[in-house]
Amino acid sequence: MEYRQLGHSNLEVSAFSLGSWLTYEFMDEKEALAVIESGLQAGINFLDDARYDDRTGHAPLKSGYSEVLFGRLLRQGGWSRADLVIANKLWYEFYPAESPEAELDGSLARLQMEYLDLVYCVPPPASLPVADMVRQMDALIKTGKLRYWGVLNWSPAQIEAAYQVAREEGLAAPVAAQLAYSLLQTLPVEDAAARAVFQSAGIGVVASYALYGGLLSGKYNRAGGEYGRFRPDAVESMRQKQLLAKVDALIALAAEVGCTPVQLALAYCLANEQVVSLLFGATKVAQVAENVQALAVLSRLDAKMMGKLQAISQPQVER
Repeated sequence: MEYRQLGHSNLEVSAFSLGSWLTYEFMDEKEALAVIESGLQAGINFLDDARYDDRTGHAPLKSGYSEVLFGRLLRQGGWSRADLVIANKLWYEFYPAESPEAELDGSLARLQMEYLDLVYCVPPPASLPVADMVRQMDALIKTGKLRYWGVLNWSPAQIEAAYQVAREEGLAAPVAAQLAYSLLQTLPVEDAAARAVFQSAGIGVVASYALYGGLLSGKYNRAGGEYGRFRPDAVESMRQKQLLAKVDALIALAAEVGCTPVQLALAYCLANEQVVSLLFGATKVAQVAENVQALAVLSRLDAKMMGKLQAISQPQVER
């Protein structure tokens, strides 16, 4: 495993971050533990969790059971909290009735943890100026309940504004930006303005949606179809947009490199020097094993192959 500094923080995080979005509550807990164990055994120390509404129809909580389960799995596994870098989200869903500290306290209570290493904040609500949000994050860090904060799907201009406030007032600035990034969606990560902001502000990118919902695995290109996140009508729409043709090109390039399309798609993202860690979820141990091998593939990507990959990528498509 490779470890990288997360932005201007003192956190050293693995090149992969293991996520849990819509994952563990749909699995047998023994299988979920095996997935987490396989990630940790592979050297992953960066884990991602978040509160969201239940979609199973039988969770004991309407919202936040994902955190309850995540915390329970970590305790059952017996892993040392100090060895892990754990990220979560602040949604500002009920702001201002619920303060950021109250939202954080709720997550910590469900997780049964004393602190989080990192929270990604959604863009501030219309009623909350960016400057005030930066001050709130700085105050939360001073409580000891939070070590660092980052942003989730902010524009480069919003990130720059937050950084300027933090610099001028001597406050904690964001250290990370979680952004969708893949061969099929290269913006905003590869945008020149975004790169300039990441560099000047010392912000590390945590890339999410790197397989474009599984499309880049090639499973939707196979005869007969294998449907997961995308239903047949959505797949047909992407076919008409030539996205499946791009996946066919990726499959051919993977054969040249001697790896799977998944590994090549992930290696492409890891090759971007702005990307500190690549976030993925897994329901099987085999998926973890396949994904982490993308690091070995990365070392085989010369300039010629990167050019071929860039030729089949495109800046952005609608999800």
